[in-house]
Amino acid sequence: MVSMKWKSVIRSFGFLGLLVFLPSAFTAEGEAFTESVVIFNTICAKCHEAQCSGRLSFDESFEKSTSHVLRHYGQASGKQWLQKELFDILNYMKGKCAYYPTQTLIPLKRVWNRAIFDKFTTLMERNYFIPVGYFAPGHYRIELELERDAKVITHLISGEFEMALEDCFLSTDRRMNIPVRIEEPGDYYFRMYPKTPVRILRFSILPNESKVQQDLKTPM
Repeated sequence: MVSMKWKSVIRSFGFLGLLVFLPSAFTAEGEAFTESVVIFNTICAKCHEAQCSGRLSFDESFEKSTSHVLRHYGQASGKQWLQKELFDILNYMKGKCAYYPTQTLIPLKRVWNRAIFDKFTTLMERNYFIPVGYFAPGHYRIELELERDAKVITHLISGEFEMALEDCFLSTDRRMNIPVRIEEPGDYYFRMYPKTPVRILRFSILPNESKVQQDLKTPM
């Protein structure tokens, strides 16, 4: 039997047949809200990715860690639920040396629209952290359409915290086309920091066929 919870999910995503679930080690225990995961992975993770050992955990208790959380993300002030979730996500990253897993729908053609990825942004800053699924090594292109022209810092980062892309770009006619080379297979994440808050209207990661054809023509 399909539970009422899953019936609700299926009704909410009438296009479910066009989507697949991103495989992950997600479990129900300690589930953090997606909002907290996005906040952590755009505000906090930049430091803790470099510090991760896969063995360490955050030694301080939640009560003692509050000052650490507020020092780096003052908007959590007065929001104990958010402070606790950020603390739990930090502990997960320290212990597992991985991003906190979320259940995410990945479009089969890897073309996202606002209905899917609006939940993967912080409301004030419009920072984005979007799980984009598994990629094999190869040449790809990231296509972005913004609500207006803007300068943005973009990352394409692996589940092992290795950067496939880390650069700043300025859109033209609200669009940008970014070539990227993936050298290691695995799950990847797209992260974006706009200089001024701006929404993504459309986002895709597609094989860069022109680059592949160019490589095939390169003489040995």
